[in-house]
Amino acid sequence: MNKKVEVLMSTYNGERFLKEQIDSILNQEDVEISLMIRDDGSTDGTINIINEIVKQNSNVSMYRGENLGPARSFMDLIYNSNEADYYAFADQDDVWDSKKIISAINKMNGKENEPSLYISALQVVDENLNEIEFRKVQGNFCLEGEMVKNFATGCTQVFNNSLRNLLKKYKPEFIIMHDSWITRVCYAVGGNVIIDENSYIKYRQHEKNLIGYRDAKLKKIKKQYKIAFKRNIRMRAQIARELKSGYPDEITIEANQLANNLINYNFDIRAKRWLLQNKKFRTNDNYINLKMFVAIVLNKF
Repeated sequence: MNKKVEVLMSTYNGERFLKEQIDSILNQEDVEISLMIRDDGSTDGTINIINEIVKQNSNVSMYRGENLGPARSFMDLIYNSNEADYYAFADQDDVWDSKKIISAINKMNGKENEPSLYISALQVVDENLNEIEFRKVQGNFCLEGEMVKNFATGCTQVFNNSLRNLLKKYKPEFIIMHDSWITRVCYAVGGNVIIDENSYIKYRQHEKNLIGYRDAKLKKIKKQYKIAFKRNIRMRAQIARELKSGYPDEITIEANQLANNLINYNFDIRAKRWLLQNKKFRTNDNYINLKMFVAIVLNKF
């Protein structure tokens, strides 16, 4: 019997490419697909397109909400999700290979009863689906590395019901992006994170992308500087508090130690030394590691 998969899509003024993407989702092979769409306040023809698709497909549903931005809109979809074997995020403007979901499920085979998350590579394309580049998943694949820099792209993520149930039980007040939060939760509770170096998605880049694959270099540097040094929010400490608050009974001993050190390093020299000396608390990018080192020393990490 085919596995039941609920695809969670957030839309916002996506009329241009939406139907092509939905068609590729509904054409998934060897799985039983349902598609739940949350519209995040569209003002173009997106709603009309979705309504027509809903009329023609009993396995597609839609609800509308206030504009929350992508992170909280996708999390709201999780909180409102229906019972299924697996779940997947979908952007509004990509194109999926027909075996995208079944390939992910096959990689997670045998892990149905443990929180499990699948992440794949990306085929980055332009608006006409011409390849720009192939991007593998790059990072230090553990909670420490993920806390330094998120390596997950939400539209490649597929997760099982066990992880979905954990995600539903707690709504974090502080969240940067849904994909990084989910990856960190999975690692923190000792779940499985499966990396696939293959890609089954055309990740479309165009002028209206909410979160583009390529920011202008100067703009990106300014944004990172503002987050890291001008805003006194210490993002990782905030995320660590959320993990401890949301999953006090599930978090592993190692994850709890990491969270405590992130929360306390600005006044506890032992915690700061632990972060600076921990070789797992790194990425494969020396520039990012240097910025992290400086930020920790200045209590801005």
